[in-house]
Amino acid sequence: MGNYGARKAGLRCVQGIGLWLPTLADDFAIPDFSVVDADFRDALVQKNCYAPNVFRLVVEVTSSNWSDDLGPKVESYAEAGVPVYIVADRKHDAVLLYQDPADGKYPAPQRYRWGQSVPVPDSVGITLELSVDTLLDGDD
Repeated sequence: MGNYGARKAGLRCVQGIGLWLPTLADDFAIPDFSVVDADFRDALVQKNCYAPNVFRLVVEVTSSNWSDDLGPKVESYAEAGVPVYIVADRKHDAVLLYQDPADGKYPAPQRYRWGQSVPVPDSVGITLELSVDTLLDGDD
């Protein structure tokens, strides 16, 4: 992932940090990949969880708990105001792009298939194209 462009834009690409979501049963989610504001550490809620307002983009790659990524997490991320949520849905061979939540809900997602790339919306603040094949293979 092009971290240099992110740093210039005052953003960080991170893995393994928690997103504080009081609407989820566990109070938080740990996305597979996130783009966050550079000063995200100031938004620590507890342990390794940060307030949703510092997240610009969240990526989840589905595994055995795929229904969570496509159900409760979509609702929770929308309610938390996460501007862009990308789900690599390996069960259905598609990548879904949710963006611009309003009133706690995302509009219907854009769907991308093998061989395509997902254009990351300008609202994230960095130019990034995510390959559907890379996301669905989930090797990196």
